[in-house]
Amino acid sequence: MGTAAKLIIDDPANFHLLTTDMKEAIIKAATNKVNIEAALTRKKAQVILKNNFTIRNNFTAKQIQFTQMPPGRYALSAIQSEVGITEKAAYMARQEEGGKHEAPDGKELAIPTDLARTGGTRQGMVQKKRRLTQLKSQKVKGNFRRGGTRKSRQVARAAVAFKKKKLIRYGDNLFEVTSFEAVKGQVQFRIREVYGFDKPSTVTKAQPWLKPATDDVAAMGEKIFISEMKKQGL
Repeated sequence: MGTAAKLIIDDPANFHLLTTDMKEAIIKAATNKVNIEAALTRKKAQVILKNNFTIRNNFTAKQIQFTQMPPGRYALSAIQSEVGITEKAAYMARQEEGGKHEAPDGKELAIPTDLARTGGTRQGMVQKKRRLTQLKSQKVKGNFRRGGTRKSRQVARAAVAFKKKKLIRYGDNLFEVTSFEAVKGQVQFRIREVYGFDKPSTVTKAQPWLKPATDDVAAMGEKIFISEMKKQGL
């Protein structure tokens, strides 16, 4: 490590003691450093996201972006770059910090159960046919309000749902009919919840994806700075 590099790393307040040329070289090295750190942080955050979250495609990962520090003359304390998530994926801020999740329209949340997910597990993605935009076409349609008892109407809906692999509504939630049969003259059917619409809010447990990436890169900061100082001949 050069004398100038050690001088600044040991005490940034010594910056004013250097010549103009050395100051400019150090500013350039510091600018390169923060930009390299920002790029590395973004890359590491994307890896954490893909390894720890269930995501349908690359959209969310692409929303992790950074802003570079442009070349120029700055005070050392003013040299910085930023890494974060765009507004299009603002929901990841709640994953980072944890907190309450409420529907934007003040209504109940649409919460898919494991049955709506690939493989029937929470780690699976919501199946295409079970996505919220597809639910309207998945529900049993028709007028079941006329004639018969309430129970007979429920049985009729269940029969249609089982035959056509559709969903029926009970209370506030949507269900799939998993079996339907007549036993000794009595109709029996089983249902499993696919979507819940009975909760106005949920609480998300913090699962940081940006801080671990930031901490990992911060530990490399001095090494990166020394490398950039050497490139400037310092």
